[in-house]
Amino acid sequence: MAKSATMTKSLGGYFTEWCSRKPELPALVYMEDDNLQFRSYQALYADVLAWDKFFQDRQIGKGERVAFIAPKCLEHFSFFYACWYLGIIAVPVCETLGDLEMGFILRDSDPALAIVEKSLAKKVAANSGNIPIIDLDALPHGDAQAPIELPVVECDLDDVAVIIYTSGSTGMPKGVMLTHKNLWTNAYWNLDVANGIDYHGRVISLLPYWHSYALICEVICPMMISASCVIAKDIRDFRKNLPAYQPIFMLAVPRIVEAIKLGIDRQIESQPPKVKALIDKAVYNASRIFTAGPRLDGGILRMLTHHTFYDPLVFRKFRQAFGGKLSYIICGGAPLDLELQIFFKYMGILALAGYGLTETSPVISANLPECHRLGSSGKVMPWLLPENGGDYTFKDDDGNLGKNLRGELLVKGDCVMKGYWRHADASAKSFEDGWLNTGDVGYCDADGFLFIEGRKGNMIVLGGGEKLHPEHVEDAIRTSPVISEVMVIGEKCKNVYACVNVYDDVRQKNPDAAELKKLVKSEVLKATSRLAAFQKPKDVLILPDFNIDDGTMTASLKVRRFKVKELFKNEIEQFLKDNGEEVATKREVGIASSKVLESLANSTPP
Repeated sequence: MAKSATMTKSLGGYFTEWCSRKPELPALVYMEDDNLQFRSYQALYADVLAWDKFFQDRQIGKGERVAFIAPKCLEHFSFFYACWYLGIIAVPVCETLGDLEMGFILRDSDPALAIVEKSLAKKVAANSGNIPIIDLDALPHGDAQAPIELPVVECDLDDVAVIIYTSGSTGMPKGVMLTHKNLWTNAYWNLDVANGIDYHGRVISLLPYWHSYALICEVICPMMISASCVIAKDIRDFRKNLPAYQPIFMLAVPRIVEAIKLGIDRQIESQPPKVKALIDKAVYNASRIFTAGPRLDGGILRMLTHHTFYDPLVFRKFRQAFGGKLSYIICGGAPLDLELQIFFKYMGILALAGYGLTETSPVISANLPECHRLGSSGKVMPWLLPENGGDYTFKDDDGNLGKNLRGELLVKGDCVMKGYWRHADASAKSFEDGWLNTGDVGYCDADGFLFIEGRKGNMIVLGGGEKLHPEHVEDAIRTSPVISEVMVIGEKCKNVYACVNVYDDVRQKNPDAAELKKLVKSEVLKATSRLAAFQKPKDVLILPDFNIDDGTMTASLKVRRFKVKELFKNEIEQFLKDNGEEVATKREVGIASSKVLESLANSTPP
């Protein structure tokens, strides 16, 4: 792509251009009745115009909002581009939200219409007030041979294109306003730096389209270069049909990668001893060759052994389960554990981590095949460089700013959000002298690779003054095949502690509570053996599984710390007392309820 990011029209205007370029090519790939199906750019364009006529007939126009509530489906593409074609603001809503959050989002965004998948109609109706609801099946399909003729509505590039509601890990979600320019710029630079990835192949993702990462890398990026996007409806579709989909690369969040690795581990464990020994030798040999970057090391003999013997005999068989063409897993949304990155690199599939947030449209940094450092979040995207109108810096504990410091990451540039919908005060608090404060603490190494250590607000200060980011400890613990989720606590305590969830099959194999805790504690100690002494949990508390329904997890599968502390207040309080942490209970647990109430009050729309 050209080295100058100059946007000249709205996303709706670009969509017309992209579809007319190679109309016969497949835009979308999906499975129907066990047969691979394709929807061309020409057919997608006709569908979008048919939807636009539907909106116009209901007098829904520029600047109004339309909500879309459905599981991941082909119609998401028609929805987004139909909105952008007419200057309508798209509001994708997570279909698994509880009544409280869904009702809040619908009241807050105040859409002119809510398009809903049939099975969700009753739930949405109970939370939508007077908002008109339309069954998704009622939306028309276009005629690819004779599409409706409608002019593109002219939009200012700084007009809001989409409102994406944040996960609400600290309270009710806020609607992030992203403009046409925000989205186009982030997509442009994603493609520009990804020249080592064959984006002209198929991209597959399980991420939902109310997730800004999927919105950029699936809904926009493939359209810009006439590529294809594979729509896997759910995890069952993904597992069953992955060999037929044959993606070149996959978008994921850490939990998906962890689940894939767990499945591979179980497959290995089921093999005969001789096969397991061969796999161990293959992994050991790979460990002597691969480095944290693109460079290979370890000598000619080891590299030849890997490429001519171990890779075709061992690792290629694992890759065949992914369709045989998968080369990269691009992971965002949360830190990706280093051990996972190393394992997949040995297997011949790069699991590369990136970093971003909804408020930055979202990608801030990314590792790339030809330029990566495992354990880092990659180098910052070009939109953050001064020559492209952006910048970044770090703010240390003393308030000093500088790229060579360790502290909160501050950014500015064309991908930074317009603000929070109907929350001007929250928008103002997010900015400091023109900088967006990400709230994440990190630093750049000597080669410019970004390392994110955790959220500023999550930092734990122990009674002895030691400081740690719980995310670092949690990432290590999640590598255990026994533990499905974890939350580290310990503010003002003498030690840190781990509140954990355990996989169901592990519980079934260990019905005795004392034996189960002994197993889990040993796993935590093993997983954190390389951490500093003060970062190692002294004890573990096994809790019921965190989940979306009770609010202990967000829709994007992040732990809501305040909600866990609120729901399990008594258990945590007694656990800390049993460990001699008398002082910590009030600080750790006691104020959770008041924080929730305060958060809800501050999140109520005007």
